[in-house]
Amino acid sequence: MLLMGAVGFVLLIASANVANLLLARSTVRTREFAVRLALGASRLQIVRQLVTESLLLSIIGGVVGLGIAKWGIHSVLAASPGDVPRIDNISVNAPVLLFTFGISTIVGLVFGLFPALKSSKTDVQAGLKEGGRGSTGGHQRAQRVLVTVQIALALVLLTGGSLLFRTIHNLMAVNPGFETRQVISFQVGLSPSSVTTPSKVRIAYQQLIDRIRQIPGVTAADITALLPLSQQDNSGPFWVGSHQPASMAQIPRAIYYPIGPDYLNTMEIPLLRGRSLTRADNLDSERVVVIDSLLARAYFPDRDAVGQSLTIPHWGAALNVAARVVGVVGHVEHWGLDGSLGEKPQIYYSFYQLPDDILPVFRREVTFAVRTPLDAATVMPVIKNVVYEAGSDQPIYNIHTMQELVSSSMGRQRFPMLFLVAFAALGLLLAFLGTYGVISYSTTRRVHEIGIRTALGAAKSDVLQIVIGQGFRIALIGVATGVVAALILTRVLSSFSRLLFGVRASDPLTFIAIPLLLISAALLACYIPARRAARLDPMIALRHE
Repeated sequence: MLLMGAVGFVLLIASANVANLLLARSTVRTREFAVRLALGASRLQIVRQLVTESLLLSIIGGVVGLGIAKWGIHSVLAASPGDVPRIDNISVNAPVLLFTFGISTIVGLVFGLFPALKSSKTDVQAGLKEGGRGSTGGHQRAQRVLVTVQIALALVLLTGGSLLFRTIHNLMAVNPGFETRQVISFQVGLSPSSVTTPSKVRIAYQQLIDRIRQIPGVTAADITALLPLSQQDNSGPFWVGSHQPASMAQIPRAIYYPIGPDYLNTMEIPLLRGRSLTRADNLDSERVVVIDSLLARAYFPDRDAVGQSLTIPHWGAALNVAARVVGVVGHVEHWGLDGSLGEKPQIYYSFYQLPDDILPVFRREVTFAVRTPLDAATVMPVIKNVVYEAGSDQPIYNIHTMQELVSSSMGRQRFPMLFLVAFAALGLLLAFLGTYGVISYSTTRRVHEIGIRTALGAAKSDVLQIVIGQGFRIALIGVATGVVAALILTRVLSSFSRLLFGVRASDPLTFIAIPLLLISAALLACYIPARRAARLDPMIALRHE
């Protein structure tokens, strides 16, 4: 709905621009309409002719837009977040064709009817007079109103795009709790001969990790059954000590990470206290876990968490298994960098301590994490060779860099940001062209007046001031209207406010910078016709009709 609103704004800006052009064109054709009326044409015929021209223009625009959509839809889908429903069904199909045809027709009728009605009221005698300068006042007022609307709508789009751009910038600065650079993740489908028993599965993973670590350029590698920012969940209950809380509502939950002993080092998750997991932590040893700083602060506020025990009620057939805390690590942003889904404590335990009845469940989720300064395109062929040497029937799939996962975790903000920035840039361009068109047209209509002023002693700076002042007033009204509209919309649209991170919907910097940008663009649009007017020769201007 947010993007649909932005599309509507761009459509309104473009339509206002076209209406402006049609108004200017109809003014130029005043003599033509006067002749037609004098020869017996009815005002309805004039309206019908102009509306037909407008409809033809809008339908051609709709066809061109469909062509652009057909060409660009793959890029749009590639940039979309992974949670867009039925994304495979998105295409330029019959409903889209009908919708586009309907919108084009409506736009052609609505925005073509206004100039047509204006032109149908042409005074025959005034229109037949040479120049017909006195009949354009209403047209110019309508044009100024349309430009004001364009500037206001462009400001709303620019404000939304700017706020989301700053959100992405703020998210990029968030520390996810691990080093995202130089980490590649992938999954391996183990050979059927390696998964007949749980012990064979453990051995197969250990051997693969040992082989990968020997690859030149690989600095660290291990496995995990849950990767941060992957949008996967492995939450479960726990409690401190051995006494179960009386109420189920009182049982806290944490995110469980089944990992290899070198995973924390591979991801460079900082060890704050105690030790990390080791290969000695297996089925034959004491159950141990590593917890994050969030869990340590919340449940061991006045004592050292290392050495304390946690009960993990769902750990295999042996229910209510007690595990000793051997280390505390930094908290990792699991769900997303903006923390919008809340934070949960995190518990790490050895994949090799999983009971035999639980291990097959997690085997399907096992992901390899490899830290290397080499590019993925360079190191992955070598990794594939190593995996295929261990078993030619072991496919490698789901290959990503951690930075790709970080980027995709911002898809909720990045997707609308890309569109809003693109729409805002288009809106700014159209508003610039609209302002330029109105001021240029108005200046052309005032050439005779400018010639008189220059002949009576007006300097070039005076002419510049007159023309630019006219555009500045239009821009100022448009900017003021847009600021009010943007403040209302950013407060009313809760869906937009929830996308923001590290910046308020009423951010003062944005609401100062964007109006200044629009006013600057409007002044530049005014300066071009103003400079042209200031260079006019008074003799030529006085003879201008």
